[in-house]
Amino acid sequence: MAATERGGGETFDLEISRHLAKLGCRVTFLSNIPVFGRAKLPVPNGVLLRSPMFPWFPWDRVKGGWRVRVWEFKRFEEKAARWIIGHADDFDIIQICELPYLVSILKSEIRNPKSKIVLRLTAPNAHDPWGGVKLADAVIASGTSISKIRGAVRPDVHDVPNAVDVERFRDEGDGDSGQRSEVGIRKSDVGPRTSDLRAAYGIPDSAPILLYVARFQAFKNHRLLLDAFDEVLKSYPEARLVLAGSGPLKGETEVRCQKSGIGGRVHFMGEVAYDDLPAVYRSADIKVISSEYESFCFAAIEAMAAGLPVVTTDCGWVPRLIGDKLPPIDKQWVQGADVPGRFEVEMDGQRIRRVPGGMVVSRTEPESLASAIQLMMRDSATRETCGRWNREKAVREHGWASSARKLLGVYQEVIGGQRSEV
Repeated sequence: MAATERGGGETFDLEISRHLAKLGCRVTFLSNIPVFGRAKLPVPNGVLLRSPMFPWFPWDRVKGGWRVRVWEFKRFEEKAARWIIGHADDFDIIQICELPYLVSILKSEIRNPKSKIVLRLTAPNAHDPWGGVKLADAVIASGTSISKIRGAVRPDVHDVPNAVDVERFRDEGDGDSGQRSEVGIRKSDVGPRTSDLRAAYGIPDSAPILLYVARFQAFKNHRLLLDAFDEVLKSYPEARLVLAGSGPLKGETEVRCQKSGIGGRVHFMGEVAYDDLPAVYRSADIKVISSEYESFCFAAIEAMAAGLPVVTTDCGWVPRLIGDKLPPIDKQWVQGADVPGRFEVEMDGQRIRRVPGGMVVSRTEPESLASAIQLMMRDSATRETCGRWNREKAVREHGWASSARKLLGVYQEVIGGQRSEV
């Protein structure tokens, strides 16, 4: 998917490859483009294969729609397998993201392989009737996926954390020491917070900007966020919500905004190039996440690196990233009522936990999300304290160089201590 749309898996591959190169690895990418289409996003040193792909299809909203997604992936995996089999001896490592069927093909077709297969799982519930997860020479994962995979099919799974370029996402004007005065304005010794979004959309300097970077898919729960933002506007009519990303539900979300009357306060950026993301974060005041579930969430650590406070639903791993002490909810794709006992007050509008990096709220009722956003808007000291805590943690624990060294160690283990070409 790296040539057509970007999410956490693609960000991981692209970013960690840059740091693997610094450690002496040579990396080649194998990606898909639609049969009747073109590469929309750059892939460095990439081999692009054409196979059926329908990015506009809302597979997670249509009953049985996941079968379309599996069919798409299988067609690519079969074509990718033919290319890899013809070039397998050119590489020490074949790393595969979330495609266990491809692993099973390669393990059955490549005889006396020189190359070893490392499978990266981004979620613990991979569809794998072919047994590819067990066949891989090594499996890597992060976040909530680790314990699930370790307790199920691969007790030897390696924890290679997702990361962020902490210098690229650093707040211009020294985000570690900047101070905000009123909502929407950040002051430091160098000058005001970057205002690219304000210039692009005509947003006043006094208007607070909420930012959500996410694909428009059902589990990202834009509907909950829009309902909460509608409530926020009653107290902060100048507030703006910026939505970055693409996906099958983008059009539906735009229509919903217009019908609800908040369209003039919601800005849709579409797909944002990775190099442009730091400026987007620097223009925002509060990062919001409304997902039903996240096994990790790159957008969270990007916001942390940018020194933003985070208001998030109780969606898996994100609360842990911003300092929550409760264990993450233990079921993938949890839907329906909130898990009992997660909040001290079980009342609409009051399901809120304060944590060092922000606030954690109910996944199901917009009143609590709205209340948390309003609390964060009113309290400049909390915004500043949470943003600084997030920045410090991102720098300390989530740099790409550290993750790349861990991954190279996995490579060296499976190939016997040699340097890798992947």
